[in-house]
Amino acid sequence: MRYVRYVLIELKVILFRIPIVLFFSIVFPLMMMVIVVSSTGNIDIGNGFHLTDKYIMIAAGIGLVPLGLVSLPVSIAIERETGVMERYMLFGINPLAIVWSKVVVHVLMAVLQFSLICLFAKLIYTLSIPNIVSLLSFLLHYILAVSFMLLFGVMLGLVVKKIQAVQVIGLALMFMVLAMSGGFNEFHTLPAPIQNVMDYFPVKYLMNDFISIWFNTELVLNEFIWLTFGYLVVIGLIIMLLIRHTFKFNYQFKQLTTKEKHPNSKSA
Repeated sequence: MRYVRYVLIELKVILFRIPIVLFFSIVFPLMMMVIVVSSTGNIDIGNGFHLTDKYIMIAAGIGLVPLGLVSLPVSIAIERETGVMERYMLFGINPLAIVWSKVVVHVLMAVLQFSLICLFAKLIYTLSIPNIVSLLSFLLHYILAVSFMLLFGVMLGLVVKKIQAVQVIGLALMFMVLAMSGGFNEFHTLPAPIQNVMDYFPVKYLMNDFISIWFNTELVLNEFIWLTFGYLVVIGLIIMLLIRHTFKFNYQFKQLTTKEKHPNSKSA
């Protein structure tokens, strides 16, 4: 129950203290969808599918990238720079629990923003919903992409402590990733070297290859899965090292309180 309270508190903080998240993660993807589909028309792209069916993948990426590169690392940096993390410890709250509650909140927001994109596209345009097997496969692939982006965001928030630096770096990375993944133009029109580089970035698959799952032509994207799992392992190890360094005061405090509770443990 305590951790549920942490999640609810973090959700309130992110929604009311970082309003830019709502714009880039929810409003901006919907706005881009309206602009693109209205300018070209919801054209038929074959096999009964329309432009909207393809563009929801791009909109999902446009909404996810800001969560991982701006919102999450900024929320971590705010509490690090202002010393809130240390104060948590003094009140008996594990700062690591706060970090992971932020991750849970951002997972919920990623699921919410994609659900809103689909609902909007279904109500306003003629979005096609795949069969249950393809839909479940898509959701599992999507959660894997979300996990990568959010762990990357945790790593960024632990590496860079200054709020302004995190914002600048996060926004720069955000626009670069979106531009190079096909967020603002067709991916196949990008120079070949950029396409080759982005083949090693999981979000590129979300915005360009997940469509094959939605269109019921593939169930499993093996290249994406192995690539993402590899990143998760490496980033996970880096985060463990960063946590040990960043929250060393937490471990030192635990050792101090343990000694105070058992002052004669060594002599015994």
